[in-house]
This record gives sequence, C-alpha cells and structure tokens, in this order.
Amino acid sequence: MSDTNFETIEWSFDEETGLGHITLDRPNAMNAINIQMQHDLIEAFDAFQALDDEADGVAVRAVILDAAGEKAFCSGLDVGEMSDFSTYHEKKRVPDLFCEMCAAFEGYDAPVIAAVDGLCLGGGFEIVMSSDFRFAVEDGTFGQPEVNFGVLPGGAAAQRLTTIVGASRAKELTMTGERIGATEAAEEGILTEVVDDEEELEERVDELATELANKPPLAVRSIKQASNITRNVGYDAGIEYASHAWPALAQSEDYAKAIEAFGTDEEPEFEGK
Repeated sequence: MSDTNFETIEWSFDEETGLGHITLDRPNAMNAINIQMQHDLIEAFDAFQALDDEADGVAVRAVILDAAGEKAFCSGLDVGEMSDFSTYHEKKRVPDLFCEMCAAFEGYDAPVIAAVDGLCLGGGFEIVMSSDFRFAVEDGTFGQPEVNFGVLPGGAAAQRLTTIVGASRAKELTMTGERIGATEAAEEGILTEVVDDEEELEERVDELATELANKPPLAVRSIKQASNITRNVGYDAGIEYASHAWPALAQSEDYAKAIEAFGTDEEPEFEGK
C-alpha cells in the first residue's frame, strides 16, 4: 500500500489491486472545498499519474472518491475563504483553479468512481459529475445553489448537466438552485446507482472498482477517452479517435492474452501492455 500525505485529503494506492483511493477530509467544515483542497486533489491525480509513468504497464486501474464525516460528502466551495477576495483577478482564479481540479478527475486516464453519502452541493456536486461513475446513499441530497449567491456554478455544472439531463432541465436546476434527492438524481441519469446505506455503498463501489480493475486497462482507458471526446468535441471526433485506438489496442499483449484465452476457462491477468 502506497501513501502520500496531503493536508485536506487522504490518498492511498493498493499495489495488489491497482485501486487508488481519495477521501475528502475536512469533516469539521462539511468537507468544504478550499484552495488547499483544490491543489491537493490536482496533486493527488498527479501522484497516480506518476505511478503509471513508473510502471511496467498500467499501475492504477480505478480511483475511488469518498468523504470523511457523517454530515456531508461536500458542502461546496469554502464561502468564508472566498469572501477575502476583492479584485477581479483574485476572483478569476476561483473558477480557473476549480475547473483545473475538475479536469484532473475527468482527464485522468483511469475511471473514477464517486461514493456519496450525505449532502452534496455546489462544487461537491461538480466533482461528482466530473467522475465517471456516481453512487449515492438514498438519503443524499444534490444541488447547485450558486445562483443564490449571484453567480453561476464555476466548475461547469450547467455545462455538464446539459450533457446529462438536457439544456432545459440543466437550466432549471442551476437557475433555481433546486435540491434533489439521490433517487431523483438517478432517475434523471445523474447518478449511476442509489443504495440503501453506507455499508451497501462501500460494497457496490468496491464491486465495480474490482470488476474494472480486472478488465484490460488500456481498453478501459481508451473507452473513457472515446466517450469524453465524443461529449467534449463531437461524434465525428469520437469515431476518428476509435478508428486509431482499436488497431493500436489490437497490437497489445493484453489483446493477445484475451484472444488466446477466448473460449477457454482461463482468466488472463491483464497488465496494460
């Protein structure tokens, strides 16, 4: 088990399973996202990337995100900290840094699984939407209250919600600051799955993470990339990416292992090579 020390999050990596773990760790502040946490989260994914760069193959198969404390997954940006900013340039750094942090989740090659227990508002909701899979306990609450402070969501919530629920519903959620429960969020396609309690949340997240970890990691990463390109750039760009990624993957050692094991009881161990 590898560990890296951060001020506002817990970070770990299990070499045996290939699973990374990040825990938001400001429970006394309802895990509000301050500047330090944003830098810590960016550096956390840099640390996972360093493991990949050093590995013979692929080190990190998936990353699990959760939060400490019982009250909230994340209450959003640290409003008290932001009140110290007065100039345009100081305030401009708020969305710039936050978007860089969300991009760390979205842009990291391996899938990221968010496990939400409790209140999830503002920037916390944006982090969850930047993750690839989103699980929540049924009593969880989600919302983008930024409009009530006279601003729009700085981490692209309106844009991400538009791609998930459509423009009209995204406008409704972000213009009104409406809070919705986990079940409704799942029904609208925002969440992957809703579970009964914290114990089941951990079980389902671990189950998916383990399943992903056992898949050929280069293929999993390429699928994430293809999906993101299609959403961010367009359908034609996604097709073009896949037309080059497929033959490259078909030359990998993992592909050869899978073909050799096809039709047998063998379960190959994929290495990302």
